[in-house]
Amino acid sequence: MKQKYEVLFTPWKIRDLEIKNRIVMCSMGGTSIFGWMEPSHFKQESADFLMERAKNNVGLILPGIAPLRNIFGGQWLYKGDRKFAKLKEYMKEFHKTGAKMFVQVTAGMGRSMAINDLMVKLIENKFLGTLAKPLFNMDYICASASATPNRWWEEVNSRPLTIEEIDEIIYAYGKTAQKLMEAGVDGIEVHAVHEGYLLDQFTLKYTNLREDEYGGSFENRYRLAAEIVKEIKKVCGEDYPVSLRYSVVSKTKGFGQGAVPGEDDYIEVGRDMEESEKAAKFLQDAGYDMLNCDNGTYDAWYWSHPPSYMKENCNLPYVSHIKNFVDIPVVCAGKMTPEAGSEAIRNGEIDAMGVARQFLTDPQWVTKMIENREADIRPCIDCHNACFTMAKYKGTAN
Repeated sequence: MKQKYEVLFTPWKIRDLEIKNRIVMCSMGGTSIFGWMEPSHFKQESADFLMERAKNNVGLILPGIAPLRNIFGGQWLYKGDRKFAKLKEYMKEFHKTGAKMFVQVTAGMGRSMAINDLMVKLIENKFLGTLAKPLFNMDYICASASATPNRWWEEVNSRPLTIEEIDEIIYAYGKTAQKLMEAGVDGIEVHAVHEGYLLDQFTLKYTNLREDEYGGSFENRYRLAAEIVKEIKKVCGEDYPVSLRYSVVSKTKGFGQGAVPGEDDYIEVGRDMEESEKAAKFLQDAGYDMLNCDNGTYDAWYWSHPPSYMKENCNLPYVSHIKNFVDIPVVCAGKMTPEAGSEAIRNGEIDAMGVARQFLTDPQWVTKMIENREADIRPCIDCHNACFTMAKYKGTAN
């Protein structure tokens, strides 16, 4: 390989867990190790997809999100041993590649849940909603920190989660992490104080209007994220690694209004850099062992998976800044190039680089880089056509 890339292939640690290189395959829709668009189960298609990348020299792999509670049917992920038994057998083979795996577990979508006409009818018609509840509980699926407009259907408001429901989420994270640990999974990633998903809806002022212990002050807004990692550590032990998917800055001007690249004079309604400096330290001190970073919310969606018109490495300045405020590893994702990733790691600005879409276009790109065959790498063009619409693409699980 070229000398400038050698730093990408040095080992690093997340807590006491050594990762063989600095390349992290980030989570993508359709690659969850547990199928969840139907009753939760071990998904062999995803397992095969992940194994191929692991065999091609990825250091750390994060499968697609695994909902803590299944959207369809409401089953808690930790319930049912069969899928975890299959995962345990799979992990024995996976570890032969030298790669490590963290399963990304999401608390849910909240107001970011994409809904359609049928779903709206189930929300608005209480009778139909009650009939559908055992299979498709829209009241719970769209529940959020507060009554705020759905990102895709602004006439529909989410309802606030109850304290009892919040307690269930915290408990379920501990139980799920325990099941994953027993199956041989190397760590868990909590999803997410990132991109305006459910946990992020608790942390952000414009989506959290609560007046109880989970709203108002900075500490209250970040309380749920802190209580989750504390529960995981209580159940699994302090040494079991826990990563957090984290958006440094929200880049959000309001509901359905994001700041565009180069727009620096807007008023941030979400998390600004000053709050993020404080939040990163707070979350580290709560127990998180790594921050897997980008920017944005569902109201500024493009920052979290930058399209073709955004610059390469667009999130790097923000992520490298936040590393100054923590002592745990920091990963940066968002159109990262090996050149920029190598330089940032060499300068101590980040610890690893996160890449996702490039693994769709060429599962062997890391191997080709090692073998000095960069000209053979099929590049991602950031078009969003295949990965967002699955248009004529058969590489992912769904």
